[in-house]
Amino acid sequence: MNLREMIDDSYWSLLAATHLPGEQYTEPVGDPGLFGPGSALWYVHTDVTGVLGGVSGLLLGTLNEPVTHGTNQHSNYLQDPIKRLGFTASFIRGMSFAATPVAEKLAGIVRKMHTRVHGTMPDGRPYSATESADIIWTGTTQAYQAARAHLRYHPKPLDGKGLDEYFSQYAVISEKLGATDVPRSRADVEDYFAMMRPRLTVSEETLEAVRFLRGPYGDDRTSQVTTQIVSRVATDLLPGWAKRLLGLHARTPLAPLAARAAGEAITRTLRHGVHQRYVEQAHQRVGVPFVPPSTL
Repeated sequence: MNLREMIDDSYWSLLAATHLPGEQYTEPVGDPGLFGPGSALWYVHTDVTGVLGGVSGLLLGTLNEPVTHGTNQHSNYLQDPIKRLGFTASFIRGMSFAATPVAEKLAGIVRKMHTRVHGTMPDGRPYSATESADIIWTGTTQAYQAARAHLRYHPKPLDGKGLDEYFSQYAVISEKLGATDVPRSRADVEDYFAMMRPRLTVSEETLEAVRFLRGPYGDDRTSQVTTQIVSRVATDLLPGWAKRLLGLHARTPLAPLAARAAGEAITRTLRHGVHQRYVEQAHQRVGVPFVPPSTL
């Protein structure tokens, strides 16, 4: 196995260990899916920066304590993080690139899963994965951090208009899960976080989730080291207010520089080694050539 194959194998062993039922990208032929080639969402989600943004979005998401508590109560991610990561990645991939009936099926599966996630926190606050507010928080934190990773590490990032299109399209994913009044532009997202910041709390449960997310994953040393680097890069991507709340502000002036050098290195390495088969299949389905980000 050469270096490129080793990178590809390690990458997909983490992100594709499990799949939602019915995830596929080849049929029906000609169906562009919810967004299609040429969309801002396809452009952003094709690149490996999405991995950095995804982990960073999970870190940001911990600040909504009811959502974090609900996740802890109704999933086994602490015992089997690779399986949980695989299902999450499967959903985002499918909603982004699969044909319309496949995306609708995946959304239905997740909506059904969400009906089991509800309850009350010890302090009396309710949580429910079917509530629009909780769906919006989860989707917006993911989209926001994906956009931040894209802007910092993509070889040719979108401009402001393109980012507005990206947020508008990502809102469709949240709407498919039952959300309404989802932020649909850069301005909407900034207003949303301004509204939410006074409501965000940090508990020991939050900090435990953060410690877990910033730890190593994988069964081999290479995967563990790589995921540790990814978590540090993902931490650096957080907005300053989130770092302060979580106590993750840089301890030395050189720490952000080191994280960004690592981010550049890891995105270049992944672009060199990772074979985005599902993106190629989606392009083939609609008859459009695929241009990898590494060639831009």
